[in-house]
Amino acid sequence: MMQEMRVAAIGVDPLGSTPVLVLQEVASQGRLLPIWVGPAEANAIELERAHAVPPRPLAHQLIGQVITACGRRLERVCVTMLREGVYHAELVISDDRHVSDDRHVSDDQHVSEDLHVSARVSDAVAVALHLGAPIHAADAVLDEAALAESDVRGLDGPDSDLPPALAGDEPTSAGPVDETEAVEELRRFLDTATPEDFNPD
Repeated sequence: MMQEMRVAAIGVDPLGSTPVLVLQEVASQGRLLPIWVGPAEANAIELERAHAVPPRPLAHQLIGQVITACGRRLERVCVTMLREGVYHAELVISDDRHVSDDRHVSDDQHVSEDLHVSARVSDAVAVALHLGAPIHAADAVLDEAALAESDVRGLDGPDSDLPPALAGDEPTSAGPVDETEAVEELRRFLDTATPEDFNPD
């Protein structure tokens, strides 16, 4: 099953000074999913959160324009799996061309099935924010990598320092993440963290 998510924050991993995207479960559990992303992708997400309009379309905005120009609609984006330290996502795109039930549908007016397009989580989230589409994450991903809401406080600004993410948006040169070591490192951070660690302002 999939759970609806929202963008809770874009912050900085205090151990590696790497941008971290934090998705939060909309349901009552409110679990948090931290994901390492690149600086450019973090900026694109922050731009959409601020509703800023650049002079020329950025890559994720161009993708959105292409989807719309092709008569399609972004239904949702999904974080589908966590494999070897890398999150995987997909865009779910439907046909936005409506054909009335009371007229004959010709061969070139057939109703298309949803398209599932593989994407990095950061790109998928930026496109979703741009087009106003919902964000979902698989239960299996949340069960494996999400944090309880009570573990993290003060996620309210782009300059906030966040707990280190367990996995990222794409493979790193260092190879797969040692999840056991990362979890222990995260626990040590949470044991000693103060509100100022998450919101230095």
